[in-house]
Amino acid sequence: MRYTIDDIYSSMQSLFGLFYTLLFLCYIFAALFVVFHILRYSLDRKKALFGVTFFLSVAAILLFINAILFFSLPFSELGIPTSF
Repeated sequence: MRYTIDDIYSSMQSLFGLFYTLLFLCYIFAALFVVFHILRYSLDRKKALFGVTFFLSVAAILLFINAILFFSLPFSELGIPTSF
């Protein structure tokens, strides 16, 4: 069976998408880990809620920007060079 360049590009896009999904989930789990520890080990509950709110707002903005930048990558131009 012969593979065309389009087959290779589509499989590369799927592979990049899978890796990015795993990375994104790791970011989410790390953020939940931080939130848990802020809430669990803060002495002042009011400051803990402020810290969690601030952390989650910044983390959400960064994750949103990260996703936008990832999906704006030109996958058709990345990958196997057509000439040397």
